[in-house]
Amino acid sequence: MILAALVFALGILTTSVIKTAALTAAKPSAKATPTPVVQKPAPVDYFLAYPGVLPDHMLYPLKMIRDRVWLWLTVDPLKKGQTLLLLADKRLGAGKALIEGGKVDLGISTLTKGEKYLEQAMAQATLAKSNGRDADALLKTLGQATLKHKEVLLEVREKVGEPQKLVIDSLLR
Repeated sequence: MILAALVFALGILTTSVIKTAALTAAKPSAKATPTPVVQKPAPVDYFLAYPGVLPDHMLYPLKMIRDRVWLWLTVDPLKKGQTLLLLADKRLGAGKALIEGGKVDLGISTLTKGEKYLEQAMAQATLAKSNGRDADALLKTLGQATLKHKEVLLEVREKVGEPQKLVIDSLLR
């Protein structure tokens, strides 16, 4: 019985040594010439809000009226900046969806409006900070959002024609 256990243990030991040696031999040497790898920048860790109703929908004018009333009723610069950022993110998502759906001109128009909302959000955050409010969290979020907007604009830029690329290039400045 003990002899059978020793033979079994020796068999497992031999098998694991052979497998390890085979794996070590299969590894490429560190002296091999590395192949250049083009790395894409890491995606920005910022999630865009769901755009909801797109501009090509018949109920979209109601959504625009709601958004304008919402902005008109928001008087606090910090809250208005957050609201404008939300609307900018929604417009960016809607513009991307429209371009991917083949409605390039409407998508470009929507992207342009979204970037205007982003600029207004930055202005509101700056105003809140100048009024002595703690706007650091909003400014940090706006920084991440700006990077995400740039990432999406560069992604969408590859899917449009030359005239639209010029518009996107102007948005990226």
